[in-house]
Amino acid sequence: MEEKKNGKIKGLQKAAIFLSALPEEKSVKIFKNLKEHEIEKLIKAFLTVETPTKEQLKAVLDEAYEYLRQVSPVKLAPDHLKKILEQALPPDVLERLLEETFSSQEGKQIFRELEKLDSKAVANIIKNEHPQVIALILSQIKPSKAAEILQFIPKRVGVTNVQEEVIQRIASIEKISNQTLKVVANTLEEELSSMGAGKEEVLSGIDIAAEIVNALPKETQQEILDDIKKENEVLATNIEERMFKFEDIIKLDNKAIIEILKNVDKNVLLVALKGASEEILNKFLANMSKRAAEMFVEDMEVLGPMKKSEVEKAQKKIIEEIKALINKGVIDYGSGEEYV
Repeated sequence: MEEKKNGKIKGLQKAAIFLSALPEEKSVKIFKNLKEHEIEKLIKAFLTVETPTKEQLKAVLDEAYEYLRQVSPVKLAPDHLKKILEQALPPDVLERLLEETFSSQEGKQIFRELEKLDSKAVANIIKNEHPQVIALILSQIKPSKAAEILQFIPKRVGVTNVQEEVIQRIASIEKISNQTLKVVANTLEEELSSMGAGKEEVLSGIDIAAEIVNALPKETQQEILDDIKKENEVLATNIEERMFKFEDIIKLDNKAIIEILKNVDKNVLLVALKGASEEILNKFLANMSKRAAEMFVEDMEVLGPMKKSEVEKAQKKIIEEIKALINKGVIDYGSGEEYV
């Protein structure tokens, strides 16, 4: 029997180490396919081989993999995978899984590629599509990029403000099916190469619309919201409410926080911050004098537990005040810029 030379494992010792590394049931299957004299040699190798180091074990497994790869190359092509799954799954289940999985992966990549294109070029491609189609496309890409594209989509003669209608339709989205996105993809087939469809998923259309509007210039924001309000005041209000949420205070800079402190009722702020995160509370405290911060914390403790409804009411008042300051230009928020 061959022995180790210069720390290297030779011959049957590799086979013994390889078999010992496999799950027991796999080793049993291999032994069942060996001849008696081959098994005898392997038994001797098992009894005499020393415990391998991690490096030696890795070397043996790597060599075995390389050998098997050359003898029978690993097949990862979709057709080969499909043949395997056809033997393992019922036809209806297989069809559904393949449809959802392959379409989802393709669709995600396509919309990421779309984001890399020039915004004006994308707008030129989709500008003549129905507003619902434009809405579906923009809802699948980053809000900041969608806002850029939306600005380049021109108004149509004798037609409602297209930008307003697109935002309204995005806000109305509840979920988009795989099949619907396939239809949208087909409308762009000639201009965008191989645009696929995404996996069906539940979307927050209102939030997407709010983020897009937030990224638009203030003049355009107000124009779109005013147009939506004429047709659907409730929808416009919902979008406005989501354009700035109480949690978004954390995105404001210190200058904005100081302006809020100047303009809001202290008692209202005390209640509002009872239900806020520690991060938001600290942001306000950091923009007060040391003495004012200490008194503010003491006043919050005196308040004691507050009803959730009271806290939410106070936070809504703070949001309204912040939105008023944003509209006056006192606080800068949105307009295509992100706060970190």
